[in-house]
Amino acid sequence: MVEKRGKIVKLLIVFFIFIFAVSLRLWNIDKMGRTWDEDSQVELGYKFVKLIENKDFANPLWQYPYHPPLTKYLYGWAAQYDISGYKNGNPMFSYDWTHSRLVSVLFGSLTSVLVLLIGWSYLSPFVGTISAVIFSMLPFFLGLSQLATIESVLIFFFTASVYSFVNFLNKMSLKNAILTGILLGLSLETKYTNILLIPLFLWIYSLWYFYKNKKKGNFFNVKILFILASSIITFFILWPMPWFHLKEIFDLNYKMRVTDAVHSIPEVFFGRLMFVPKLYYVVEFLITTPFLVLILFLTGLKNISNKKTWIMYLLVAWFIFPFIQSFYNFRQHGVRYIIEIYTPLSLIAGIGFNYLSEKFTKKTLTKFIFFIPFFAYMFIILFRITPYYLNYFNSVVGGAKNVYEKRLFQLGWWGEGGREAALYIKSTASKRSTVGVAHEPFVSVPQLEDLKIEPYREDKVYDYVIVGFFHIIRHGFDDSKIRENYKWVYSVIADGAHLMEVYKKK
Repeated sequence: MVEKRGKIVKLLIVFFIFIFAVSLRLWNIDKMGRTWDEDSQVELGYKFVKLIENKDFANPLWQYPYHPPLTKYLYGWAAQYDISGYKNGNPMFSYDWTHSRLVSVLFGSLTSVLVLLIGWSYLSPFVGTISAVIFSMLPFFLGLSQLATIESVLIFFFTASVYSFVNFLNKMSLKNAILTGILLGLSLETKYTNILLIPLFLWIYSLWYFYKNKKKGNFFNVKILFILASSIITFFILWPMPWFHLKEIFDLNYKMRVTDAVHSIPEVFFGRLMFVPKLYYVVEFLITTPFLVLILFLTGLKNISNKKTWIMYLLVAWFIFPFIQSFYNFRQHGVRYIIEIYTPLSLIAGIGFNYLSEKFTKKTLTKFIFFIPFFAYMFIILFRITPYYLNYFNSVVGGAKNVYEKRLFQLGWWGEGGREAALYIKSTASKRSTVGVAHEPFVSVPQLEDLKIEPYREDKVYDYVIVGFFHIIRHGFDDSKIRENYKWVYSVIADGAHLMEVYKKK
C-alpha cells in the first residue's frame, strides 16, 4: 500500500511539473513574434515531409540541410496546421507559427520532466522537484522553448541520452544499451554538435568506473558497442541520403565550419562591436542566469565537493563539457549554442537549495515552504521580461534596462518585437498607411491588412517607421534622420530595455 501510494504521488508530481512547464510557455506563446531560423525549420521541414509523402528521396534538397533534419521532420509535420492558404500552388503560412511552436513547447516541457526524474532517481525526490521548477523558469530557455527552433528538441534528446546512459551503467542490459543508442542517434540527428555526447559518455563512464565500479571487472564492456551500433542505425534510418553523398556533405560542412569560421561572430560585447573572445559563453552564462540561481549553483558545487559522489561529479562534468564549444569560432547568441548546460545547472542549483534549507530543517514540507520566496523571485523576473525572455540580463550587469542604456550587449538580436510594433501601428494608423521597417529579419514584422509594410529606404517617405535597437547597435543604422523627420509614438520594451521604436511622420 505504501509503495502504491508513493507511485501515485510521483505520478502526480510528474503531471504537475509537466502542466506547470506547459502553462508557462503556452499562455503567451505568440507574443514574441517571429524570429530568425523559424521559417527555415518550418517551411523547409514542410518540404521534407512532402518529399517523404511523395517517396521522393532523390531530391537534391536531402543533401544540403544546414543541420540534420529531425527537427524539420517534427516542425514540418506540425506546419500543415499553420497553412493559411495557397498561392500558385504553394502553401502560405500564418505569421504565428502556433501549431509548429507547440512542438517546441512539448519538448521543452518534457525536458522539465526528465530533470525531475533524474533528480528523483539519483539525488532525492525533493531535489528533483525543485530542480525541475528551476529549469522550467529559466528565462532564456523559456523563450527558446516557445519558438519553432532546434533548442527544445536538442536539449530533450541530449538530456534523455545522458539519463539513459546513466541507467545503462546501473543495469548493463542489452535493452538499456539499445535504448541509449537510439536516443544518441536521435540527438545526432538533431544537430551535428551533439557528437559531443560520445566523449561525454566516455567521461561519465570513467567517473562511474573509477569511483564506483573499479573492483568489478575490466574497464571495457562489450555492450557499449551496441550503443554505438544502434545510434548509427538510428541515424541512417532517419536520414540515409548523406551516406551516398559524403563528399558533398563534407565539403558543405568544411566550408561552413572551417573555411568560413576563421574567426568568431562580431557581436556587441561590453559595449564594443568585436569578435567575441573564447570566454564568451562563460560570461554570457554569468550575466543571463538569474542571480539567485547562480548562488544556488555555487552552493551546490560546494556541497558536491564535500559529498564527492560519482553522480554529483557526473553533473559537474555534464555542465562543463558543452563549454568545449568555446574553442569553436562560431560563437554567438548568448548560451543558445550550449543550451544543454541548463539541465545540470538546474540539478546542481537544486542540490544547493537542499543544502541550504537543511541547515534549518529536515522536513520536506518546510523546505518547500522555504522555496516559496525563491519561486516568487523567479516569477517576478519572468513577469518583468515577458514575452521577450531572450533579452533577460541579471543584476550582475544591472539588468536589461542598464544593458540598453549603456549599450553593453545586444538586444532584440533574434528579431523579437516586430509583432507588437506592427499591431500598435494597425491599431492607430489609417488604411493604406505605409510602414518602413529598419529591422532584421524583415519577416519578423507581420504583413497586416490595409498596411503597406516594406524594408526601410532612405529615399522614401513613410507614414510610420519601425526601428530595431539591434539594427542600430549591431548594423550601425543611423536613426538620427528618422528622429528629424518622424516623431516617436511607441516603444517595444523588455524590462526597461527598448527593443524597437515606432515613429510617425511629422
